[in-house]
Amino acid sequence: MNFLYAIGISGLLLGCESDMKEAAYSEPIQESFFELQVTSQEYNNFEEISPKLCSGEIISEEGAEKMLVLTELPNNPTVYDIYDRIDSIATLFEDCQDPWGMFPTTYRHITNRIIEAIEKEEIEDTDWARAIVVDFASRYLLNLELALNGEEPSYAWGHYYYLADNADVSRTRSVVVAMVAHLTLDLPYSLVAIGTTENHKDDYFVLGELMIEITPDFIEDLRHYYNTDAEDLLNGFFFGNWIDGSFGQDTTVTLSYQTIRTKSWNNRWLIEGGWTWVANTEIYTAFWTIDGVLATLDASEIIQ
Repeated sequence: MNFLYAIGISGLLLGCESDMKEAAYSEPIQESFFELQVTSQEYNNFEEISPKLCSGEIISEEGAEKMLVLTELPNNPTVYDIYDRIDSIATLFEDCQDPWGMFPTTYRHITNRIIEAIEKEEIEDTDWARAIVVDFASRYLLNLELALNGEEPSYAWGHYYYLADNADVSRTRSVVVAMVAHLTLDLPYSLVAIGTTENHKDDYFVLGELMIEITPDFIEDLRHYYNTDAEDLLNGFFFGNWIDGSFGQDTTVTLSYQTIRTKSWNNRWLIEGGWTWVANTEIYTAFWTIDGVLATLDASEIIQ
């Protein structure tokens, strides 16, 4: 476990969700995101100072302090503020090869693609899309901040950090657990927080397709930065390119990305309708069921 950030894992596994910050958004889309250059010294030049920011293959105390700054959002953050922070956090972790960074390495690509879709108006309600980018990411940033401070993130995020620190656990299992934590626990509450309605359903599933589209990009980054070959499992997770005979009966259904997102959409409705306890039960059960499947695949050395 990262020596800087002791997490009481036994408490996390049964813990309740942390209250999440609601993120505001208001600024209009800027000129093409893909032509923007981030100039803030706070977020760049990691290559020059990375030796001070690493302690072996984890971030140092100084690195943690810099990362904590990145977890704090300004008032009225834009999607560009979000990308800058996710990208910078991913870079800090990557420079140290700290496995806590596997998730932001993937999340950077997802955020980038959604911003591109907003700019190109591939989504009908671009204001809603901006809102989901900001609020959804703020929940990851809050849980990271809690973990870095040695406090308790949600049970799902705490489990990810526990697995990532465990050398006996495959990195593929760890990073998929992080994705599942974000999709099962954070997503339905984010949808509620930004006022999602049934009118946003088409845009919601368009965003899901965009995430699938960039899967090869973050598979390659996981291989490059963390020597992790997650291709088979992630292709199965996002594309359904597997068969139960290879991974075990009903694996395809249990570990289906679109199935998980559909459940999150339905849990949004339960939360809005005052059935939060039902939604929380669904979320808790889904998370641990999926982790159980991943644990079995890991123990069988089917995933690396």
